Amino acid sequence: MSAPAPTVSSPSQSLAGGRLIWEITCNVVLSLLFLQFAMEQGRAVTADFRLSTLLLLAKVSTDVVFYLIRRLPKETSFSLYDWLVGIAGTYAIVFFRPDTTGHDLLVGQALQFAGLGLQVLAMLSLNRSIGMVPANRGIQTGGLYRWIRHPLYCSYVVAFLGYVINHPSAYNIGVYAVAVALWVLRLRAEERFLLQDPAYREFAARIRWRLVPGVF
Repeated sequence: MSAPAPTVSSPSQSLAGGRLIWEITCNVVLSLLFLQFAMEQGRAVTADFRLSTLLLLAKVSTDVVFYLIRRLPKETSFSLYDWLVGIAGTYAIVFFRPDTTGHDLLVGQALQFAGLGLQVLAMLSLNRSIGMVPANRGIQTGGLYRWIRHPLYCSYVVAFLGYVINHPSAYNIGVYAVAVALWVLRLRAEERFLLQDPAYREFAARIRWRLVPGVF
């Protein structure tokens, strides 16, 4: 009797396995960072209840939930730069800290509510096609994507601006400035990768604004 032929994994199978391991690793790291963030924000809410702190916790919690249930991509960028910008831009949001010396302003709360609403609508428009590094999970053109190419990043800019208005420490202002820069670099990296897809090229030609309608 001849020995059974050895099973050889195809390159596509190995690549799919590597993507799955990467996604699981990112989920574990994100969950651990979020746990520490949630504990700190939760203590702040308990010690000195402020709506802005609760809204920040809700915003980041929504982010984490959608990241944990995201779908696997069809294609992923293998650029080290894209990965560094993507990871840093994703994790930047957990570094905001409550400022106990101030008080909430109506304009700050309004921006936080608006950002949270935009985020939920953007996530629903994405339909689980969210990721940390540039990847093609299918080109989304419905929902908020009919008006702007990166509505999720727009929601970040709006919501965290509201939080910084309510918690205007030098530390939070610095985190916000770095985060916005990372989001811009991140969306540029995503577009460089996605423009390889004819469907995205058509979408980008049709939808002019990337981040803020009428501005950028």
